[in-house]
Amino acid sequence: MKKYTFLVSLLLAAPVHANSVTDALLKAQQNPTPLIEAAKPQTNTQEYGLAFIFSSTCPYCHQFAPTLEQFAQQTGLPVYAFSVDGRGLPQYPHPLTATNDILMTFYQTSSNATYPALFLVNLNNRKHVPLAIGNVPLTALNTTYQASLTYPHIKSRLQ
Repeated sequence: MKKYTFLVSLLLAAPVHANSVTDALLKAQQNPTPLIEAAKPQTNTQEYGLAFIFSSTCPYCHQFAPTLEQFAQQTGLPVYAFSVDGRGLPQYPHPLTATNDILMTFYQTSSNATYPALFLVNLNNRKHVPLAIGNVPLTALNTTYQASLTYPHIKSRLQ
């Protein structure tokens, strides 16, 4: 429930288009996409989640999705998939739509978004740090993830 609370509160923080975005998230909460669950998560999955922003027409997004799926299995973190065109990928067939409000939250602009993009999000306070921009290998994801949880100057951005 906390993971959905994060998404709803994220949207309520942007009052301009909050109703349409909130409606979309409530619909997703009622019909959630099954998330991959790892046997032994390495982090508190109640505290952090992954926001994955992609386009269904982006070949790099298609290449990155299996890597993200493996990373999510290893860490036990839930993935919140946001599609800029409203369509899914084979690994994430029912994404949320990446509205301008969502793009502004993660990129501080809605017109210059690069994808695929992956953000580590503190589900309790909505603060986030980028883990990957573009199609990166699993080793790079593991490195940036560990850095975000251990380096004080990065970890402080999540607190």
